[in-house]
Amino acid sequence: MKSKYIVCFGLIIPCAIAQLATPNQAVLANTVRQIAASQVSGETAQLLSVKVWPGHGVSISFLSTREIIKKIWLDDPSRFVFDVDGCLEGLGRCSENNTGAGLIHIRQIEKVKIPGLPESPYGAHMTVITESGSQRKTYHFRIVLGNGTPEYSELEIINDTAVKEEIVRPKVDYAARSDSKYISKGMQVAVSKQWITTDSKLWKRLNQLVELRSSGEELVVAASTAGVSMQLVEKLMSLGGKARLELPPARRDNPPTTPTTAETDFISNQNFK
Repeated sequence: MKSKYIVCFGLIIPCAIAQLATPNQAVLANTVRQIAASQVSGETAQLLSVKVWPGHGVSISFLSTREIIKKIWLDDPSRFVFDVDGCLEGLGRCSENNTGAGLIHIRQIEKVKIPGLPESPYGAHMTVITESGSQRKTYHFRIVLGNGTPEYSELEIINDTAVKEEIVRPKVDYAARSDSKYISKGMQVAVSKQWITTDSKLWKRLNQLVELRSSGEELVVAASTAGVSMQLVEKLMSLGGKARLELPPARRDNPPTTPTTAETDFISNQNFK
């Protein structure tokens, strides 16, 4: 009887999945997003955030560009681990003539306390060294914790000639629109209570913040670009009705902004936490 269930188990699982899935249900686990190589390497590169969800690993693939991964550094391994489909330089079990991989798989783990390792509130920095012929390239990624439903399973690095407009400009998610709405509502409340004025420099910076966030820019990065402190963002979103603020990681080239005098005066006038 026991062997019977083992044999049939492979048939039971697909049937169960077929019953749960419907034609209108998005299957997000197989989503592949394409990223142009110039977006994450070279002079035009920007630090790309790679979300990794609990129980849902994400891969970074260089198979399309035919680059060989030679070396990887993960600055904070307390929340993430990675594996590759080959051998990397410097590993004892690999010979010098047998190094290289084409794909990195990253998984989230329960936080591990590592003595001497500082916190990385803006995500774990990952550096990847690749080789193609005689040319070596460096790629940089920011590995962050994903929340909610997984959005993709693989980030495929492709040559720039294959990039399409829809690949470069991802759709704005619900969180971006929601944040913009709460900030705008908070701004209106602040104006009605005469805490800020619509002809001030602060008001112009806040409008820039709303515009950046509504276009899909990460909240911390948008605030830093607009020159608005996150303390003020929290107050405005609280005024706008948002009960709790979860901050996404910020780019390393966009450090947290300290409150200006006008912002400090505004924040100090509030009695709520």
